[in-house]
Amino acid sequence: MPVATGGSGMFEEVVPAIATALSTQGSELVIAGGKSALRSLYEVIRARFGQGTPEGESLEAVILDPDDETRVEEFARYLAAAMAQDPEFAERTLAAWRGATASGSADGAAVVNNFSGQADQVVQARNISGGVRF
Repeated sequence: MPVATGGSGMFEEVVPAIATALSTQGSELVIAGGKSALRSLYEVIRARFGQGTPEGESLEAVILDPDDETRVEEFARYLAAAMAQDPEFAERTLAAWRGATASGSADGAAVVNNFSGQADQVVQARNISGGVRF
């Protein structure tokens, strides 16, 4: 889902990913509570947007109706604008996003591919039936 983020080109890739993650897994976070990394991301954004503001209402809307692409795009625009205007908020948001992507998902069931260093052959997988040969 492409999201127009306006003049905040530096966030063009991460903002849609954040918006999608919060919309698809956000209701589980809010209902279940907990202290997952994605919950931390939600709380950073919630604190900045506040309740009763158009931005805060946009955040809640994507959590309540994750299939509404128009709302997800609107939230992404609000998020990109806030990050472009407030570098400290942008850094907190990006740090929380890095934590969320490093931990997988809200429930820890996702596969997250992280690789650094050098190797000739690398296999990253969740479930493998049978063997792996190079």
